Amino acid sequence: MPSVKNAPDIMGEALGRFPINPQLRGGKVVKMSPESPDRARLLFEKMKTMRLTGMASALEEQMNSSHEIPDQTVLQLERMVSREEAIRAQRRLATRIKKAGINPKATIEGIDYNHPRSLDRGQVSRLASCEWVHKGNNVIITGSVGAGKSYLACALSHAACTHGYKVLYRRLPDLLREIDEARLRKGGREKFLEGLAKLDLLSLDDWGLEMLDPQQGMDLLEVVEMRYRTKSTLVASCLPLENWDGVMENRTLAAAVMDRLVHKAHHLNVRGDSLRKEYSPLKD
Repeated sequence: MPSVKNAPDIMGEALGRFPINPQLRGGKVVKMSPESPDRARLLFEKMKTMRLTGMASALEEQMNSSHEIPDQTVLQLERMVSREEAIRAQRRLATRIKKAGINPKATIEGIDYNHPRSLDRGQVSRLASCEWVHKGNNVIITGSVGAGKSYLACALSHAACTHGYKVLYRRLPDLLREIDEARLRKGGREKFLEGLAKLDLLSLDDWGLEMLDPQQGMDLLEVVEMRYRTKSTLVASCLPLENWDGVMENRTLAAAVMDRLVHKAHHLNVRGDSLRKEYSPLKD
């Protein structure tokens, strides 16, 4: 899968510098090429795929007429369709980011590598390709307070949205509270957990800030278990891995959760002084 760095130049595509082929997961993609001997026919198929019925009907009438469609006309139509396709792709991305609950400004490109915190640029770049999401693997981010774990979690979640994946970002305490609230509605908890199970990526921040009681531990285990084999989970925590079993009153539940998360996870460990101190507006 292409990395964010090599993502399509949407504006360039919209202006006709080259045709756009966005990622339409689960749908049909009709690729247009300037070298194609039947560009009008390909364009017609693309219009139908995009449900541009009026434009498709008009183009079909032109193709069925006795007059050949000039190349310049086809080129202009391709640019119009490409612009519409680019706008739709931008809207879908904005919708995914909003539904995910992540900061739209937290991106891979915005990661600060100048601040010393043992951050491996190559590893982050590989994770930004989201191949791990495609394979259903996990990511665990640990490190000191203020080292930028939440930003990294949001940036990787943002990258997954860019690649067309369905993502949800939550602080773990907030997610457990949502499950509790869903429990008050008849069938609400089951429906809520089913929704979590269908996500391509579930990002859980602030793992280990609060001790989890047995019910919360069971809820978390069920969430992780439902996603274990085919879906990805990202966890960000100030606690080192060896201390994770201490965040639940029931150590057996903690061991079961860790067993399902850790053994198929990429691990990012960030260390260093707080970035909040570095970017404080009060800093001289």
